[in-house]
Order: sequence, then C-alpha cells, then structure tokens
Amino acid sequence: MALVSMRQLLDHAAENGYGVPAFNVNNLEQVQAIMQAADEPSSPVIMQASAGARAYAGEP
Repeated sequence: MALVSMRQLLDHAAENGYGVPAFNVNNLEQVQAIMQAADEPSSPVIMQASAGARAYAGEP
C-alpha cells in the first residue's frame, strides 16, 4: 500500500468519482484492522489521530 499526499488522494478520488473514508483511531489494533480491511480490495483510507491519542502513543 503506497503512501501518497492528501492532495493526490483526494484529486484522484474526485476525478474518478469515489469517496475515501477517514477513520479516527485511538490504538494500534484499530490501525491494524483498518489497514487489513483496506488492503484486500486495495482501497485508500485516511487515518486520523487526535493530539491526545498521539501523545498517549508516545509521539514526541
């Protein structure tokens, strides 16, 4: 699964008539489940984490 900029992702979705789901995540298990579900159909997703969730996970 490739990492692309938000602009590239949303431009491609708009040009091809599809939506991209965004998920608010709070732990690694949620990230793993979402990525696993998106991998099989090769579907793009947007992962979001609050400042509090990132701080709890140890982001500097």
